[in-house]
Amino acid sequence: MAILNSNPEILLRKRKNADRKRLEKQEQIRERQILKKTLKKKRTKFIRPETLISNHKSNELERKRIKNLIKNQHNDVVEEKKVDDSEGNQEYKLLFVVRIPNQNTKGLKIPNKVLQILQVLRLTKINTGVFIKSSEKTKNILKLIEPYVLIGSPSLNSIRKLFQQRATIKITTKTDDDEKEEEKIIKLDDNSLVEEKFGDDLGLCCVEDLIFEIFNTSGNFIKITNWLQPFRLNAPINGWGPEAKLARMSNQEFKIEDYL
Repeated sequence: MAILNSNPEILLRKRKNADRKRLEKQEQIRERQILKKTLKKKRTKFIRPETLISNHKSNELERKRIKNLIKNQHNDVVEEKKVDDSEGNQEYKLLFVVRIPNQNTKGLKIPNKVLQILQVLRLTKINTGVFIKSSEKTKNILKLIEPYVLIGSPSLNSIRKLFQQRATIKITTKTDDDEKEEEKIIKLDDNSLVEEKFGDDLGLCCVEDLIFEIFNTSGNFIKITNWLQPFRLNAPINGWGPEAKLARMSNQEFKIEDYL
């Protein structure tokens, strides 16, 4: 007759091994499901010739647009240097940029130049937004990504509402097992988080301080916005169609309330 080992350490180790094997098995099943879905998507589908021609024309027009904008950038930079060559005298304007779906361009391939800019701005997902401070030197960059974003000037009240409902940050915590570090995104609803991050260096101790720093495009703007995660927004009720986008762009104030 086998003698059962009642040593708590051995039992705990066996339990951990069983849990680890169970998790590994679940992960293998999940990977097989993902692979199956990927292979299913890769199956060739019939595409109408008219669609191929339309997609080709759209891509050609987009490449020409990017090429012309880049060609004109040099002249704009030279003119700006003649007006003011010092960074300290720059006047910044607060903008809120939202990534939107490509309208009526289902087969359009986004140019690499545009993708790089969107990645730098952290606008890699649809319906996400970030604050930027715009100057004459950044207007050409915004022109490059204009078909893929919505740009507006938020009010102080809009920024405050956005922080109250959508502000998040990424923190690093240690797990109980092996003290490994893991990153997770949490809501910014505690002033102590702000004080811990910026209290000693910048003298900021609450969320309201961050709001005013962003609204006034202060010298701490980059540090604060880089700490914040891109704001995840809801799609507007009337969609992202061309007419709806044109109506929003005609408004001087960016109504963040439409996306909360």
